[in-house]
Amino acid sequence: MTQSYYDLLGVNRDASEKDIKSAYRKMARKLHPDVNPNDQRAQDQFKKVNEAYEVVGDPERRKDYDQFGDNWKHADQMRNMGGGRGSSGGFGVNLNDLFGGGQHTAGGFGDMFGGMGGHVQQHPQTIRHKGSIDVTLDEVYTGTTRRISIGSAMTGKRNLEVQIPKGVPDGRKIRLRPDSNTEVTLTVRVRKDRRFSRDGANLRTDITIPLLDAILGGEAEVPTMTGRIALHIPAGTQNGRSFKIKGKGLPKMNSDEHGDLYATVKVRLPETLSDEEKRLYAQLRDLRSGMTEPDSSRSSEERGAR
Repeated sequence: MTQSYYDLLGVNRDASEKDIKSAYRKMARKLHPDVNPNDQRAQDQFKKVNEAYEVVGDPERRKDYDQFGDNWKHADQMRNMGGGRGSSGGFGVNLNDLFGGGQHTAGGFGDMFGGMGGHVQQHPQTIRHKGSIDVTLDEVYTGTTRRISIGSAMTGKRNLEVQIPKGVPDGRKIRLRPDSNTEVTLTVRVRKDRRFSRDGANLRTDITIPLLDAILGGEAEVPTMTGRIALHIPAGTQNGRSFKIKGKGLPKMNSDEHGDLYATVKVRLPETLSDEEKRLYAQLRDLRSGMTEPDSSRSSEERGAR
C-alpha cells in the first residue's frame, strides 16, 4: 500500500502548517543525498518526502489531496463542472525570481460545454519555463542537487529539488514536471575548470617537469578529481607526450564506468644557469655532437704534456 504524504512526513492529517514544515525540514536534513551519498534507498525516500511537502505544505493543494487522495492532480477535472477551486488557484509558477526574467508561454483555456446547466469547465494548457543551472566539474564528478524557488509574492513561492546526475554533459537539458500543468526546462552549464579540460568523459591536464627529469627520468605529480597521484616519467620523455591514466576521468552518465585522464608533458627549461652549469651543458652538447672526446675536461696543454 502506498504511503500517504502525511505518513511520509511523519505527521497527522490534522497537523498545522508549522508542524508540517518542521517535520519536512527534519526529514530533508536526515535523507539529503549529501548526507547519504551511497544510500540509494535514502535518496529515493528524499524524493518522496519532497513530493509530499510540495503538496501538503501548500494549503490549497492540501485541500485537494485531502479530498481526492492520490488523484489530487486531477482535482479540477473531478470537481463538479465549474465548481471548486479554479485552475488559477494555488501556486502560480513564475521563474522570474529564479532566472531574472524567466521565459514562459501560457496558452489560453479551452472551453468545454456540457453537463447539467451548461457549466463551463476550464482546461489549462501546459505552462513552460526555461532557465539554466551552472555546475562545477567537481559537481559533475559526484552529482549534486539544486533547490530552486519558483513563483512570486503574488502567486506564492514554491520550492523544487533538481537532481544533477553524475557525468552530466555541458548543455544537457533537465525537464521537471512539478504538476500536470507546468513544465520547467533547465539547461546545464558546466563551468570551466583551471585544472582540466573535458572531452566527454575523458579529462586532459598538463604537467610540467624539469628538463633533466625528461632526459634522465623521474616522477611527476598529476592532479585527478580525487587528489594528486605520482606518475613515472621514463628517461627520454619528449615534450608534448601524453600519458593515459585509465579510469581517472569523469563518470559516464547512467553508467558505473569512468573515462580516462590524459596528462601531457610540458618540459620546463631552466631560466638561468650558473657558470658551472653552462660549462657542463656546453660539454654535453659537444659530446652529443661528437666534437669532443670523453676526457675533454682537460685542457689541450694538459693532453700535450702527457
